Amino acid sequence: MRRRGWGGNWNKEVGASALGWVAAMLVTGACGDDGGSIWQTGSDTTDAGQAEAGGTAATSNDATTSASAGGTTDPDETGSDLKLDVGGPGGAIDGCGCDLSYIWIANSSEGTVSKINTKTLVEEGRYLTREDGMGNPSRTSVNLAGDVAVANRHGGLVKFFAEAEDCVDRNGDGVIQTSSGANDVLSWDVEECRAWFLDFPTTNQRPVAWTSGAVGPDACDAFDANVWTVTSAVPSLFPGQGGAGGVIATLVDGVAGAIIESVPVPDFPGGGFGAYGGAVDAAGNLWFTSLGIPGGTLGRVDAATLDSQVITVPQGIAPYGITVDHVGRVWLSSNLGSIAARYDPATGVWATVEGFGGGAGLAEGPDGRMWISAGNRVLGVDLETLMVGPMWTTDESLKGIGFDVDGYLWAVTWKDPDVATSQAIAYKIDTSTMMVEDFYLGLTDPYTYSDMTGYALDTVTCPPAG
Repeated sequence: MRRRGWGGNWNKEVGASALGWVAAMLVTGACGDDGGSIWQTGSDTTDAGQAEAGGTAATSNDATTSASAGGTTDPDETGSDLKLDVGGPGGAIDGCGCDLSYIWIANSSEGTVSKINTKTLVEEGRYLTREDGMGNPSRTSVNLAGDVAVANRHGGLVKFFAEAEDCVDRNGDGVIQTSSGANDVLSWDVEECRAWFLDFPTTNQRPVAWTSGAVGPDACDAFDANVWTVTSAVPSLFPGQGGAGGVIATLVDGVAGAIIESVPVPDFPGGGFGAYGGAVDAAGNLWFTSLGIPGGTLGRVDAATLDSQVITVPQGIAPYGITVDHVGRVWLSSNLGSIAARYDPATGVWATVEGFGGGAGLAEGPDGRMWISAGNRVLGVDLETLMVGPMWTTDESLKGIGFDVDGYLWAVTWKDPDVATSQAIAYKIDTSTMMVEDFYLGLTDPYTYSDMTGYALDTVTCPPAG
């Protein structure tokens, strides 16, 4: 058993949140007519703005909160989006000491997920995320053993092992049959590094987030880690969207792939895109957000009591991506209005990162900053002061953001089908120089902006001292 540890297409998401998408496209409209160069520029300027004068956080207490109690165990759910133990370019955080050396990126239109070695930039495997290839995967979440859980927008949750030594020889031939790379996607019945698949009879399933289990410093088995996912309670006629009603948060056994608990959250809107993304804090509590025009909804499920809570997002924020920092504060990127918002559960206070939105993925780095993709930019935001800067830019439109075991920032593009020069690229960026260290070009319509390396989970599980 391994103890080493961490080892699509543009989904036309339209509807109630169309204004947010329009705003995001306005931000990314300057993606360039110069042939779609993959090279970038870095800057220490703060042209994206800062949180009020002098980088001080703007705070708000006017968000409303409602709560509902209880969770029910129901296996028949319905419904339908580092740390560092070595020195990195942004400075090291000790973290749990897990060797997380893979990034898992969903290829949405192809119905697959890619496993890319962050040190060698070799794609070591590509896997179907649903038997029919029609899952339309997007969000990926990596546990502290390096394994991934992938949510299919059109329904279904799947786990893959990072290391072949953990895979199961199902046909008994003494050999593990598994994908060797991008051009070697095995059929569903042949692939032996798929740990399990759990079907959800649904039309809308996006959030996915591993818990850490009993993992602590230098203990990266994650054998008792479980995984959260959220679906719309009422299916829709349209794949990738939910019907009118609430949502259901489901906790899945990470080893067996069986439902542990199902928690209805009737006050969280499940229509349209429903719950759009999710993350966990150190206690394994689930946080999830809607996709919003200004204003929106933040949800929470307590891991111990299964009580749910629904929190109104301030009007200046149109939620998109979500993460939790090492202090336990929840961050939302914004695709319209301000750049991002930070919510402190201990005080109930919101703080906003001022500037024009367009945000998608976001991830805490080892340098005391939250990094946020916004159109064709990646912005560094000080975790405490909310001062914006430095900034990295490219000609491409960006979605996913994450950090690897060596402290490099990864930024994954969205390949615009309407722009001939648009490319599917995963950039590896040195945030100390704001220059590209390397890049990977072999993806197929990627769309991932969740915890695709496991860095975020490691950060909340084993936060830096002080």
